[in-house]
Amino acid sequence: MAERIRFYNLLAHINTEKGIKEENVALKNIWEHSGNIMLDLYFYQDKISKVIDASYIKDVIDLATEKYYNSCRILLQDFATQTQTTETKASSKEEANNLRLFTTLQDDIIILLFIAKCAGNFSVLKQRSILEYIKKYHPKPKSLSRTYVESCIKSVSPSEEDFYKALENVSRKTPKEAEILAQEVVKICLSEGLWAYQEKLYIAEILYVLRQQGVEPDIGL
Repeated sequence: MAERIRFYNLLAHINTEKGIKEENVALKNIWEHSGNIMLDLYFYQDKISKVIDASYIKDVIDLATEKYYNSCRILLQDFATQTQTTETKASSKEEANNLRLFTTLQDDIIILLFIAKCAGNFSVLKQRSILEYIKKYHPKPKSLSRTYVESCIKSVSPSEEDFYKALENVSRKTPKEAEILAQEVVKICLSEGLWAYQEKLYIAEILYVLRQQGVEPDIGL
């Protein structure tokens, strides 16, 4: 579960029957429900958690950043943005850890997955092609179960930055290895009988990098 750090400690001014009360609280969650903004707060002094309506909140100060909020809607927007960013980083880290298990094929798989998914049509045929590539070229294919490999290629979606970093490492390959990878990329793109525009662009990038290295792959085109 992603940690929510930015808004953990708040100084809140809360409207009560006895007037405005200042409280040191931890914001556990904030969300909108039926037009109302709700806050799940932990009160340090009373050592209890409460869910309260934002209408009772006069203002808050984020003690980590010293940012002042007189609107819980803005707090909600910032909190959602921070949480999404944290979760995205956590997800990217998890994907990277998964791909490390593929050892020497990590860069190949990043390139193949990015090409296969860049047009948004990650078909069963494309999945099968990548599975067969891993089975054929992974140094110790028996160390990874087919179920794990299938789960990984479905869940991991490399970014464009990941793609270009992996492409830089193609220079470590022999000309024959680079040609095999290029042929596999073309095979994946043609698995459904047509080329997507995005696929054409990125294949052109791959061929350009290979030609810069003096490799002219025979890709059957």
